[in-house]
Amino acid sequence: MLKIARRQFARIDEEPDGGFSIVEVLVATLIFMLLSLGIAQATVTSIRLSGDQKHRVTALSLAASAIDQARALGDPFQVLDQTTTTVIDNTTYTIVRQTEWVSGNGTDIPCGGSGTANLQVKRVNITVTWGGQMATANPVASDTVLAPVGRINDPTLGTIIVAATRADGSGAAGVTPTITPVSGGATALDTAPPATDSDGCSYALQVVPGVYSVSLSKAGYVDITQNANPSRSVTVAAGATTSAPFGYDLAAKFAMTYAPGQPAGTKFATTGSDVSFVNSYGTFYLSGTPTTANLYPWGVGYVPIAGHYIAPTQSSVGCRSVDPSEWKAGSPNGGAALKAGNHGAAVATGPGGSAAMTVRMGLLKVNSSLASAAGTFLVATSATPVTGWGDPGCGTGMTYSFPAIAANTDTTIALPFGTWTISVTPSSGTPTITLTPLNNADPGLVSGSKVMLDPRGP
Repeated sequence: MLKIARRQFARIDEEPDGGFSIVEVLVATLIFMLLSLGIAQATVTSIRLSGDQKHRVTALSLAASAIDQARALGDPFQVLDQTTTTVIDNTTYTIVRQTEWVSGNGTDIPCGGSGTANLQVKRVNITVTWGGQMATANPVASDTVLAPVGRINDPTLGTIIVAATRADGSGAAGVTPTITPVSGGATALDTAPPATDSDGCSYALQVVPGVYSVSLSKAGYVDITQNANPSRSVTVAAGATTSAPFGYDLAAKFAMTYAPGQPAGTKFATTGSDVSFVNSYGTFYLSGTPTTANLYPWGVGYVPIAGHYIAPTQSSVGCRSVDPSEWKAGSPNGGAALKAGNHGAAVATGPGGSAAMTVRMGLLKVNSSLASAAGTFLVATSATPVTGWGDPGCGTGMTYSFPAIAANTDTTIALPFGTWTISVTPSSGTPTITLTPLNNADPGLVSGSKVMLDPRGP
């Protein structure tokens, strides 16, 4: 009996231990981690919602304060667009004030836009945001309207809004507008309009209906057509608002270098020449060869081109020869193969900034057989290109006159690219003129008194 019991105990001892397998432990751990992550996320979200609610209460107070400040100014013309920031408990709040005049029927009358009625009240919108604001949370917003203390309009009169906008879209402040009567019953204003405010706006109220000329002035400023004192005509109707919008900004200053690498003594035209400044907004021109150019500071910059460039899209005639980029690759007159032309990159600088511009030009060596050159001048006239030369052509015609030349002496002149006829004036007999283009190694681009100046290179 004792032996049997011992065998039974031995079998019990030999059985494997009970418990969880490693797979079961891993599954349990994963489930616990997922639950923990969900709880943690819910906790964080709850904390952020609580903090966001606290910030929202502060933002509501700031918005109400901003509304009170706008009302305290009293004069709606002094309530302008504004953005300010303030830090409270290490959180940065941004307060944005946006304003707009509104007519009696609720139509917006934006500065620089078109209006259909006289100014009635000014709408003020306050928006407050804060650092760390949840993406799904809306900013705090508050609105009010401000009415002038006295009457600013008359149903028999009109309003002129002058708007000066800088290149970046902001208002040009401190610009002096001048409004003068032209016709249609217009009369001189009793009070000159004030300088533009920080929104770039100035208002002329109770204006007699008629046609008026509106002009701007501010030292160093130009408009989008490079005019320092731009003007435009507006028509004022009874009970309506008329806008006079301008693009107007502090000019960018460019230092000009012409015909880089020119030999000493190179002559430039004294009459007939100009420079084209091209960008995606259009083509602008300056007469002569100015050493500096003050231009509206478009962010895209300008490509300077010697001569009067006219793109095919501007005119069916056009003048493409002067632009090096209009010249295609080829072998003019059976000569050496040349690459396509390139006018270089646009040059840009900000308002009041300075930059250097290089203006490429053709160089031509001229020698005449005149016995006496006293009072004799060279004249270059744009000509029809010779077939096969590869000149894209200029259908508008240009005439450049150069300073007096010396007899039997080489004279180097700078010209826009293209085909030219060279002559002397006044003519003394029939002088022989020898022409040598200096732009590339192919001297065969000459036919009598006609020569092509080629911007391409081998």
